[in-house]
Amino acid sequence: MKKRLAILLLCLGMLLFAGPTTSADEKDRLGGDANGDGWVTAIDAAYMLRYIVGLEDYMSLENMLSADVNANAEIDADDAAAVLRYVTDLAPLTQISTDQTTLRLLKVQSTLSDDANEWVARIMHAMPAGKRKTVVYTAARYLGVPYGTGQGQLDCSAYLRTAFENAGIPESVYPHTNSHGTLLWFRKNHPERLHQTDPSCWKDWKPGCVLIYVNPATNRGSHVALYICEVDGQPIVMESRRMECDGCRLGVLMEDEEKCVLSYYADPFQ
Repeated sequence: MKKRLAILLLCLGMLLFAGPTTSADEKDRLGGDANGDGWVTAIDAAYMLRYIVGLEDYMSLENMLSADVNANAEIDADDAAAVLRYVTDLAPLTQISTDQTTLRLLKVQSTLSDDANEWVARIMHAMPAGKRKTVVYTAARYLGVPYGTGQGQLDCSAYLRTAFENAGIPESVYPHTNSHGTLLWFRKNHPERLHQTDPSCWKDWKPGCVLIYVNPATNRGSHVALYICEVDGQPIVMESRRMECDGCRLGVLMEDEEKCVLSYYADPFQ
């Protein structure tokens, strides 16, 4: 492994000043664009190698999907070598669909069950393009993060705030607040996007809709979840829960959350 990396680094030294080789189209992206700049160059191979040896500790889900050139569910030296072969015109890079490789990487990144991973694969194939899909992809990065408000933890509202914020969705579309604050914000700013609902109305929801649970005793919003889509006639959500999963989960909608009732859905993209 070290020898292979050394050889690749040596090749890299000869190629670091190579100009952009090709642009990666958003819809059907070229594998190998590890840094997400829209081009496949030797710099992407360098970025992959730094990530492999721990010099880069972060790579977005979308960039990981593109960097996994051989689609084996990990970023490895073979992926970097494929980019170098492409840059030097020794071999082509095939176009990859982000949807097709999402499942493999989520299996590595999360603690989902096999059934849930099957859902992810089907979900990503069915997901419409655009901002809704971006939010879902971003939320998927945090599956398995434990529930809480401390460092390295996310409660339900923080999970959705993080997903929308890191997907580049401004506060004017989705507020950076807690569950009750989210309910009040939509009532005040976009009442046309806030709809009364219950678990039987899920066919009205669209991917990226925010489900808001209310405590009947206090009339306050107490839980939020992100609607994804339906699989086999079941509504699927991403959410962070204290009970059962103790963290960010992907699964079938649960009707009640600790004595709170699903009462509204808000569509930020309506």
